[in-house]
Amino acid sequence: MSEDRQLLKGLHRGRTSALQQIYLKYKDDLLTVARLLVYDINTAEDCLQDVFVSLASDGSKVRTNLKGYLLSCVVNRARDHLRRKVAQSNYQVNIKAQRVDVADPANVMARDDQIKIVMRALEKLSCEQREIIILHLQGDMKFHQIAAMLDMSINSVQSRYRYGMEKLRQLLTKKEAI
Repeated sequence: MSEDRQLLKGLHRGRTSALQQIYLKYKDDLLTVARLLVYDINTAEDCLQDVFVSLASDGSKVRTNLKGYLLSCVVNRARDHLRRKVAQSNYQVNIKAQRVDVADPANVMARDDQIKIVMRALEKLSCEQREIIILHLQGDMKFHQIAAMLDMSINSVQSRYRYGMEKLRQLLTKKEAI
């Protein structure tokens, strides 16, 4: 039996240890996806907390594909947040979760600058393209999983991914993201 199935079984039986293990296993990936979608670490943490509170109160909804279910919940929470904040046009990039490399501060600054450039470039993509790119690259989801989650054809998902990646390349090459 896979680890996720065992965790789901424990969750369905009401074991808090199963919920804790699920949290520890997936929190970093889920937090990263949320942060990339909402551009704010605090809001991303709120989204993650909402997902796990919901999972704790009604974990019986999850039958298979635990990671896919959790990613879907995080994306939906992030969308809800973005809908509430649609009037605000500028989202601030907040990258407090970066580890500090005491040995070489110059490398840390260069890495932070690169992350900020990529984040600004991601902001310039449409929501649909950004979500698909983040779910595929950071969420480690396959196109058919993303298509099922977003209720669209796999061709649409693949074309949005391709066009989004092309636009990202253009933005990063021309340094328009800066």
